[in-house]
Amino acid sequence: MSYRLAECPLCCGHAFRSLLRARDYHYGNPGEFEQAECTSCSLAFLDPMYDEVELARFYPTDYYAFTNQFSESNRKLSWKQRVWGFLGIREHRTKDPAFAQPGRVLDVGCGSGWFLAEMRSRGWKVKGVEPSVAAAEFGRKEKGLDIFPGSLLEAGFASGSFDYIRLNHSFEHISHPNETLDEIFRILADDGKLMIGVPNRDGMNARLFGPYWYHLALPVHTFSYSAKTLSQLLQKHGFRVERTLFNTERTSLLLSLQMYLNRKQPTLGLQGAVSRSRVAMLVCGWIAHLQNFFRVADVIEVTAVKQR
Repeated sequence: MSYRLAECPLCCGHAFRSLLRARDYHYGNPGEFEQAECTSCSLAFLDPMYDEVELARFYPTDYYAFTNQFSESNRKLSWKQRVWGFLGIREHRTKDPAFAQPGRVLDVGCGSGWFLAEMRSRGWKVKGVEPSVAAAEFGRKEKGLDIFPGSLLEAGFASGSFDYIRLNHSFEHISHPNETLDEIFRILADDGKLMIGVPNRDGMNARLFGPYWYHLALPVHTFSYSAKTLSQLLQKHGFRVERTLFNTERTSLLLSLQMYLNRKQPTLGLQGAVSRSRVAMLVCGWIAHLQNFFRVADVIEVTAVKQR
């Protein structure tokens, strides 16, 4: 059932204001969805909020994280690939924190488990949590991975079970951030690390495109975080932020522009002349590099540890 938040999950404030209304340009769910903001701390959220059962209905069966993709996030790049990345031709990699040696990793929102398969090949003991039963089943049967089908709160891992917990583009899909971070604190080892990668609502593209921002993604993105609000939320739950990286790539700017150009079309979509243009891809790749450098990028990757 949908419901209105009684208080802000970050500051416990009760005064909210409407930010915007937007259609679902990603998956074509009918109607418009509203985003609100806490007037005290500026945390933004879906209003009304949806429970997990309702949220699951908004995802298509071919949602990218559910498919049999192979992640390139941890591949060692050749010098040619590094040059291509610098020129904006190749997309950025997620920058996971470094570890002295392999340990125990949990990927929350792991999809079919391509990141876990990569980590296992590096000697890590891997586990995953994935709300999509079909994706979790694929990872278990086809890749032999230990993936729990459901939410992190349902998984019931033992305290101190993991040296590294990763939520890369999954935390913004979760409708209970406080309970989730409490559980992560419990199951993370004392010297373990947490990395959360989310879209940055204070980034240049979010401010420029508003309801046509690619990473807004209502209704599947339940919360929109900034570096400030995410860091404050982590501190609230006993974490100390070690590193905040701004790490976007060309896709968001490219498709935000295409969404804006498509705004008056009766059929929603992310395709058009701009999204297919190689010149536009190259230019957007260069702009993404500048956004990262000036810390106004679309994606933030925050690494934190337990407070001692």
